[in-house]
Order: sequence, then structure tokens, then C-alpha cells
Amino acid sequence: MMPEFIPMLGILGLSYLSLALFALAKFGHFKDVFKRPPSQWQSRLLTLFAWLLLIISLSTCAHGQGWAYGSILFMGIISLAAMLVILTLSYSPRHLPIGIVTGSVLTGTLLLSGGI
Repeated sequence: MMPEFIPMLGILGLSYLSLALFALAKFGHFKDVFKRPPSQWQSRLLTLFAWLLLIISLSTCAHGQGWAYGSILFMGIISLAAMLVILTLSYSPRHLPIGIVTGSVLTGTLLLSGGI
């Protein structure tokens, strides 16, 4: 039997990835991380993938807990993910791509092991 918090960690990872991509889609954050401005197609692609991950995160929450409780849980998880992205961008913006890659691997592993 798998602990109940494993899928929640996967949803937290999806939310973190989504908000990190939203941040990188913005000129200032992209320039802080990569020392150059993003091209227009990079910004649009990052925004598109961020929206897709956000929708997947919400639907996963709703699927596991129902729409009434899942939407409330999603708001809490997205708030925690936003705080993590803000702290990463504030104190070490160069580490955001490392967090994105690590988060992608861990999130995929958690979601697949959680049966979602």
C-alpha cells in the first residue's frame, strides 16, 4: 500500500514546474537565469507548456480527491509551489534550470509510482 502523500508530492512537482516555466517566460527572470533575453517563440513555448502542466496538475488533484476538495487542495499546493519558485528566483536564479530538471525526473517517478 502506497502512502497518501506520494501523489501530492507529484502534484507539487507539477505545480513547481508549471510556475517555474511561467517565470522563465518573462523577460526579467529569463535574463537573470540565462544572461540573455528570450526570443518570442521561446517565451510563447514556455507559457504554453506552463499552462499545460497547470491544467494537468489541477485535473490530477480533482481526479484523486473530487472537484470540491481537489480544487481547495490544488490552491494550497500551488501556493507552496509559488513560494518555492519565488525563493529560488530570489536567492539563486541560476539554479532554477537545475530545479526544473530535477523536478521533472522526480515528478515523473512519483506520479508513475502513485498510479496517476
